[in-house]
Amino acid sequence: MAESSSPIPLPSVEIHFPGLEQLFEVYGELERKIADFKERAGIDCLWKCQTCCSTAKYVEASIFEMLPLSLHLWEEGRAEEILEKLEGVHPEDLCISLNLHPTEEVPEGCMNYSFRPLVCRLFGFSATVDKNGDPRIVICKPLKERHSGIDHRINEQIRGNLPVPLMPDFSRKIAFIDPRLGQEKYPINIALWEALELVGQKIHLHKAAERERG
Repeated sequence: MAESSSPIPLPSVEIHFPGLEQLFEVYGELERKIADFKERAGIDCLWKCQTCCSTAKYVEASIFEMLPLSLHLWEEGRAEEILEKLEGVHPEDLCISLNLHPTEEVPEGCMNYSFRPLVCRLFGFSATVDKNGDPRIVICKPLKERHSGIDHRINEQIRGNLPVPLMPDFSRKIAFIDPRLGQEKYPINIALWEALELVGQKIHLHKAAERERG
């Protein structure tokens, strides 16, 4: 099992993929750095804002990043239902985890927030590197509309050595944990479909092996 500092619990299904504990450790490191950056920069997401999720048309993730959610869905018995919903999904469709029509049972927003992939964790509070090798953060539109000049202010702070998580660094860390499943990126729904299929195949093989032993 992952250490208690992990931001996500390992599912208890008896199917294991090497590297998931390291993945959770990277997520934990990122969350600590983002929390520090938010405090020093004096920014945070607007309350109940889902603009980044509801307007993004091409969000990408690796199959490896979607394994925790896939294991969780199989464990809950919801995997086959989600696979049916993902049939024929378009690459630019909104993430299937996003709920824009809340009910008493299901609140608005991400229904699988604890299991979200790297891109969802990085957005808004991490920097890319420009052509000169300098870190530069892109502030979301709602924050820029609410706080005029915020992007200029924070980028000035970064140039003044304000520590900020770097997207390329964390992408490489995760890709190197499992080069086979972690390097190539897919539209987020496609990555989830692939991960669900992979976990399902492992569960089938595991049950077949148990029947042979029994």
